[in-house]
Amino acid sequence: MTHYNNNQHNNNQDDFVDVDDYNSATGYPLQQRMTPQQQRQEERRRHAEASSAAAAAAGSGASPWLNKQKKKSSKWKTIAWSVLVILILAVAGVLAWYFAVYKKNNASGGSNNSNNNGNTGGGGTVPATGPTVVGPNGTVLPNTNYPLKKVFYGMAYVPLGAQLPGCYNSQQTVDDELALLVQTTSRVRLYGTDCKVLEYVLNSIERKKLDLKVVVGIWIDKDNTTYTRQMTDFFKVMETYSWNNILGVSVGNEVLFDKYQSSEFLLSAIAEVKAKVVALGHKDLPVFSSDLESFNTYPLTSNEDRAGVNLHPFFSGIPIDQAAAWYWKYLKENVTPKVNVNRTAPIDIWITEVGWPTFPATAAVQGSVPSIPNLQIFLDTWLCEANKNGMPYYYFEFFDAPWKIWPGSAVEGFWGLMTIDKKLKVKLPDCLI
Repeated sequence: MTHYNNNQHNNNQDDFVDVDDYNSATGYPLQQRMTPQQQRQEERRRHAEASSAAAAAAGSGASPWLNKQKKKSSKWKTIAWSVLVILILAVAGVLAWYFAVYKKNNASGGSNNSNNNGNTGGGGTVPATGPTVVGPNGTVLPNTNYPLKKVFYGMAYVPLGAQLPGCYNSQQTVDDELALLVQTTSRVRLYGTDCKVLEYVLNSIERKKLDLKVVVGIWIDKDNTTYTRQMTDFFKVMETYSWNNILGVSVGNEVLFDKYQSSEFLLSAIAEVKAKVVALGHKDLPVFSSDLESFNTYPLTSNEDRAGVNLHPFFSGIPIDQAAAWYWKYLKENVTPKVNVNRTAPIDIWITEVGWPTFPATAAVQGSVPSIPNLQIFLDTWLCEANKNGMPYYYFEFFDAPWKIWPGSAVEGFWGLMTIDKKLKVKLPDCLI
């Protein structure tokens, strides 16, 4: 995800950092002075560093960031540890909520579904009943138990609990989650292979005969070993499962925007994956990368089979009642020309992310405000038109992702169509795909 309106400094930065009053709890004034994009970059940096540390513990070698930290003076070590302790206390409530709800849901789902081999799953696949659902910090959301409908072309999906260093997902939890997801779409986009995500998804599809095809994700970050590990995992998994269930391979997500790797590295990775795919007899399988249109242009678009574009009206700062119109205009006037620079023939565009966040309202980008009612408006005004127009898209995303929450970047955790305890936030339109 990213911001599209980068020309103005937000005049209300103090309003941006307020989930569980992180700013007062942490004494972290720097976050308050950051622009929305800088806040997002800070969250991504922290997440990348945590992943690098996990990979190092697994035997891939110490990350450069950790080596750098070891060289700091004892004074700065003391300060760093103090800040870390404060941050841990600040986010403990959110994380405790996440694991409490998640573990409870998994426990009931696992016990109820252990003998279920059908396509619909068991008790753990049905959203919980009751008048409300309690979110982070006591936030109360409505629980009207809206029905799921197959109204999305595709859905972005990260299994709950599938984040290094602790993989809390399992074959059973993925079975349960896909039993819900398949009720909304026939196509799913993944972001990586760690925590056996690809293996579990393909196993569930084949074993339970789910009507789902997969866009594989090979994650790329600043640690070169991440790409190597995930690329190797991909081809290893495909020795067991059918290529007929694969729609394409996305090599990295926002690699250039986030400056994870150079353009040369990304082009080399795409070429390597494509060559291996062709050698295995699948030359028509699209291999590409997903990024903003400003980065998904020449020379990238001359070395990939599709232009995978992440396009979020929310980051334009547009009010919700104008978001759908902004999307179609921006797609026509900005995205399409940009991805076709220096091309003799137009490249096919896949919208690999599009959505609207629901929390917190204080993370508004000018006129774009996160809320459940605004998500409802976005789907009511955008979804049926998107289905009619026929351009492939992958809605971002199926579940909320509280592990993305950092002080100053809470909105990253609440883009889900569903809460993490599997409750649909909105009523889906009746425009079946």
